[in-house]
Amino acid sequence: MSPKVSVIIPSFNHEAFVGEAVASVLASSTGDFELIVIDDGSTDNSPRILESFRGDPRVRLHFDENRGAHVAINRGLELATGEIVCILDSDDVFSADRIAVLAERLRANPDAVLAASWIQVIDAAGAELGVKKAWHTLPPWPAPNRGPLFSDLDDPRLALLETNWISTTSNLVFPMSLVRRHGLRFVPLRYTHDWDFILAACALGTVELVEKPLLRYRVHSGNTIANGIDAERGRMRFEIMWVVARHALRILRSAAASDAERVELRRLLARSAPTFGHDSIFDQLLTLRGNGPLSPPAYDALLDPRHRFTKAAVEVLQSDRKATSTR
Repeated sequence: MSPKVSVIIPSFNHEAFVGEAVASVLASSTGDFELIVIDDGSTDNSPRILESFRGDPRVRLHFDENRGAHVAINRGLELATGEIVCILDSDDVFSADRIAVLAERLRANPDAVLAASWIQVIDAAGAELGVKKAWHTLPPWPAPNRGPLFSDLDDPRLALLETNWISTTSNLVFPMSLVRRHGLRFVPLRYTHDWDFILAACALGTVELVEKPLLRYRVHSGNTIANGIDAERGRMRFEIMWVVARHALRILRSAAASDAERVELRRLLARSAPTFGHDSIFDQLLTLRGNGPLSPPAYDALLDPRHRFTKAAVEVLQSDRKATSTR
């Protein structure tokens, strides 16, 4: 019989943390799982540390060349045999009951496509810094406007169009049907591959939130987001806006019960979306995205950093000067 849960760890150069990450999964209170570790070409001591777990029959190790976190996760999805998938980044830590609690929440609600929990934020040494309670605490940036905003509606899906309150791939639990039936994959985004997957899923169903901190999320100097805050701020902001514009209208259609409600939600999108003060760029992204169920090739082509629109937008978002037009 196939394992009920597949846990995927994409590992890259986290020799100080990866052993604790693996051990936290193996200490899970549920016994019906497999752990698939995809090492993405680590150049530190991570491979040797991972090899120490090879004797555990629940663990499957795979060592690949470096191609990025999204490729490593997709590789894990190809190998997974479970009905439910959990992802854990190699610098984070599961609580002992996380897998059991979140898997049960998914099983109990056939309409749910994602389950997540509150997050205990820790530093490199494991000291506790605070609890992120979904979209209610520890926002990554100030609200773009005064309310009303999506985050005021107490709707997990709509709040995800304002901020990625799930915060990390480590906080993702989802049914394997998203991959097998709907064809969802992680796309080649450096900073927002998790947010893109989350929003794609949100157009297909509901989100279950467990109001307990069942994940320890580590903040340290090697975090991808931390590295992008200054050096590649423009690229990171562009990815955020590209992802939200890619999925926003589909989610609004699925969340609205009437045409009037859809119009109101569209108005709230203009107030809530993370535009970083550059509404014109976001508006142009919405226009280029269109209303179809899938983003057109011309929209996906914007991920090429050499694209004329993208280069101009990233420059504006990096410098924080106001844009009049990026066409």
